[in-house]
Amino acid sequence: MNHPTFDPVRLLSTWATGAAAFAEVLAELDPSWGSEAFPLAGGIAVLCGPGMYVNRTMGAGLERGPTDEEWDRLERRSAAVGVAPSIEITRHSHVDVRRDAEARGYVLAELTSALVHDAEEEMPATTVRVEVMAANGELLPDWQETSARGFGIVDDERRRVSDAFARAAAVVDGERLVIVVDPDDRRALATASLTVFDGIATLGGMSTVPAERGRGVQSALIRHRTRAARELGCDLVTSTAAPGSQSERNLIRHGFHPVFEIEVWTRVGGFTEGVRPCLLYTSPSP
Repeated sequence: MNHPTFDPVRLLSTWATGAAAFAEVLAELDPSWGSEAFPLAGGIAVLCGPGMYVNRTMGAGLERGPTDEEWDRLERRSAAVGVAPSIEITRHSHVDVRRDAEARGYVLAELTSALVHDAEEEMPATTVRVEVMAANGELLPDWQETSARGFGIVDDERRRVSDAFARAAAVVDGERLVIVVDPDDRRALATASLTVFDGIATLGGMSTVPAERGRGVQSALIRHRTRAARELGCDLVTSTAAPGSQSERNLIRHGFHPVFEIEVWTRVGGFTEGVRPCLLYTSPSP
């Protein structure tokens, strides 16, 4: 398999644009989250709200580090939303970003691996019999329930977050928010999403009901969405996963290539003492 060519600046900027779209929709659907997104150092600060999956600055600092005024703004606005100020740092970030983050009391809170796949590269066909259906309409409640089962969400607050983000995904991703059912008895097996901006497709929301794992459902979902991305004219399919995780190994088996790691640096104390950083949403589940 050939290593796909890609522009890291385009990739990081596109991911920031996609995340900002979720924050903007969340703000419209339910203002109580306090969601907002604003430009910062060439990127976007995406603050979806307490407990939400994205609360950090993305795609920033690629040409220069944030100014003191921009750091101050990030910290003030994060405090107003009720989340810890956070910023992504990669090997493509300007050297000043890490230096200034450390000086302001930010610490490494999360590490994920960015993976890419050439959309034109075909994947082997799968023999798994499943039916993939759009879930952005009347099937949205089924998507929410199946996703919660797959991720093991049982407490009310996490379920509220999960359901709200799914409602936003139904708007941002449209028919690319999908649910998988068994073609024989129609039982729900798994969920997934595909976010598309600027010719880049990002796999997300993949959750398989525990009893249905090991039968190739995730492989079918990866192939389905990669084919959909190609049909939409995308040149790159992307995802994220924890380095060394089963999710990363699964993506690599399907031809994805790890290209760099994303560090999420979060400020300790100050405006946001006691507030915990949130986790990246796009990592597929085992």
